Amino acid sequence: MQMIQLGASGLRVSKLCFGTLTMSPLQRNLTPAEGARLLCHAYDRGVRFLDTADLYETYPHIREALKSAPDYVISTKAYCYDRETAQAALERAFRGLGRDYVDLFMLHEQESLYTLRGHEEALVFLEEQRRRGHIGAVGVSTHYAGCVRAVHRFPMIRVVHPLINLGGIGIQDGTREDMEAAIAGAREFGVGIFAMKPLGGGHLMSSNREALAYAFSNPLLDSVAVGMQSIEEIDANVDFLENLPEAESRQEQLQHRKREMMVHDYCEGCGRCAARCGQHAITVVNGRATIDPEKCVFCGYCARVCPQFCIKVV
Repeated sequence: MQMIQLGASGLRVSKLCFGTLTMSPLQRNLTPAEGARLLCHAYDRGVRFLDTADLYETYPHIREALKSAPDYVISTKAYCYDRETAQAALERAFRGLGRDYVDLFMLHEQESLYTLRGHEEALVFLEEQRRRGHIGAVGVSTHYAGCVRAVHRFPMIRVVHPLINLGGIGIQDGTREDMEAAIAGAREFGVGIFAMKPLGGGHLMSSNREALAYAFSNPLLDSVAVGMQSIEEIDANVDFLENLPEAESRQEQLQHRKREMMVHDYCEGCGRCAARCGQHAITVVNGRATIDPEKCVFCGYCARVCPQFCIKVV
């Protein structure tokens, strides 16, 4: 598989990145052994880059996979606001992965210049750890073009993980074209870019080939993170990227799959999920969480804050 320089970060990654959110307790809830099996299969197919997060609880899956697939470049991210929270999150990553080094550590879900300024203490700490050899590069993830436009003001940020896809689904402050323009500006400063949600959280599965073609062939994107839950999905995406004969039929088999959010009858309407949803896709109606399928990107982050465990991606 094609290997790419991730901007000027010094990291070299595969064009396809394995997004592990889909195997996490927030979504399919695979066991560490099941998740490791998928990661190892992707590794055998040439994937050398994976993305996780403190929130996903997939460190055990990755640690198990590293026994057979040691050369994965690992990107993780966490909600860090200052030196203390950044240090704690980094130490959780080290313990969880069984390493004292993380290739890429990012601040999770940053929104704007003001968010970045408010979290600058965490960024400074992470940059110190990079200089000490504990982190390969520092970055941020975001659903906002405004955040991407601001990263050049923070020289320690060498990688951005933005939400971008063919339909512009999930971008919170503009259109696909706005995000593309922001990414192009960041690249001028040597910032590496690896995209998230190329299929719009599942909304673009009916046009999956067009959506993947947009992402994989886009010169603005160094790498593309795709969530994969099965051997079939891994093979379909690798074959598509490498333009193998089986690619067309395998993608056609996947295009009818659809993710949904389930809210169980025992929902108490506490509203925590609505407050957590960055897409503003959840409201409480008649004492029960109600989800707008047009806004939801099926991240499952809302499930993490539900005290009754009654909401999940299926």
